[in-house]
Amino acid sequence: MKPVLLSLLVVFLLTSCTSWVPDYSNKDSGYRVVLHQPLAVAPGNARVFLQQGRMLPSLGFNQYDISCSFEVRNLSEQPQTIEPDTFVVNRVQHLMDEVASWRPVQLASLTLAGAEVDSSPADIFLGYHFWLYSEKQPDVLRMTCRGVFSEPWNAQYPTLGEIAQTLGSYATLGTGAETIQPGSY
Repeated sequence: MKPVLLSLLVVFLLTSCTSWVPDYSNKDSGYRVVLHQPLAVAPGNARVFLQQGRMLPSLGFNQYDISCSFEVRNLSEQPQTIEPDTFVVNRVQHLMDEVASWRPVQLASLTLAGAEVDSSPADIFLGYHFWLYSEKQPDVLRMTCRGVFSEPWNAQYPTLGEIAQTLGSYATLGTGAETIQPGSY
């Protein structure tokens, strides 16, 4: 009896998991990302970064300056190109990336001697994920824009003006002239 109940429980849990993930494919936030120039995604990477209006090589970006990245769904050992296109922003999601600092093994004797390691909170990025949809380029997943890497009490989200400056002539973020109704594209 127990194996039958366990099997039923496993089947129930596996089939119910599919409904936990919301489907945003036919949603429209009202925002559009218009890519004006192609972006090259390096082999072995899924993202390309923009900073101060320039496309950056591979994954190198200045974490103390605002940055945006375009991300594709599939990692490839071949170069990939994100072509100029207008992307519907399905949803905008707040982002808080905590970058863990390296902390050595803490020994009890060091703590008792008053020589403990710094336990202050890790620095963070605040930003936004703009989840993208394009019928022509379904592999393009999202654009992420991050503020400056700083202590949690100083961290700020990037403004629309700062995002525009970061994207430069490569892309623009704005509202759609006409709202697309869900399911009509």
